[in-house]
Amino acid sequence: MKKIIIATFAMGLLVLLASCSNETPENNKTEEKSVSTDNTSNSDKDKSENHNDNKQNEQNTEQQTTNTNSNERNQSDQAENDSTNEDQGILNQYNNEEIEYARVWDQLGPMKNNMDGMNTLYVKKLPKGSKVNPQAEDSAVYKEDVVKLEAPMRAGGSVTYSSNGDGTINVYKKVPYNWRDSSSDANMKEATTQAIEENVETVTVNQGDDQTIADLAEKIKYSN
Repeated sequence: MKKIIIATFAMGLLVLLASCSNETPENNKTEEKSVSTDNTSNSDKDKSENHNDNKQNEQNTEQQTTNTNSNERNQSDQAENDSTNEDQGILNQYNNEEIEYARVWDQLGPMKNNMDGMNTLYVKKLPKGSKVNPQAEDSAVYKEDVVKLEAPMRAGGSVTYSSNGDGTINVYKKVPYNWRDSSSDANMKEATTQAIEENVETVTVNQGDDQTIADLAEKIKYSN
């Protein structure tokens, strides 16, 4: 009876050992597979993180380049604005009419060098209805407000014009520096009428050089 029990116990032990031996490789394979999967997952994760980092670095570089270009443009624009403001500052002490007078004379004044020998730029404002020849009783009259710019001397000439308010003027090219004695001209009415109706030219006024315009504006003196 004891032999039978011992034999049974021995057989059970062998079966148990065999069972343990068969399970171990499978467990090892499972563990190896798990480790391999984890390593692969970690590797993919590292690649993804590296890719994201590179992409972020590229975006940062592009943004820095954009900011640099923007700053350079802003500095350039500011420099241009400063230059423009400085030029405009030269004319700030004069009103728009004075600036216009100076620009018209700078562009159309008969003197080739408008500053040489000219200490004064005389300005006469002639309202609508004023006589073209103040000395003549039968003179034609201006049909609009006009301005007459005169050099101090006859040789310096004059410019008679009306402003259109849009950067252009109407120049009366036949109006002389001054009219001779009206008694010597029997057709003064006709002569003065022709002066304001014929040879009238519309001209666009140039901006001119601000410093030159300021120098001329400083010489303006109003006369009757």
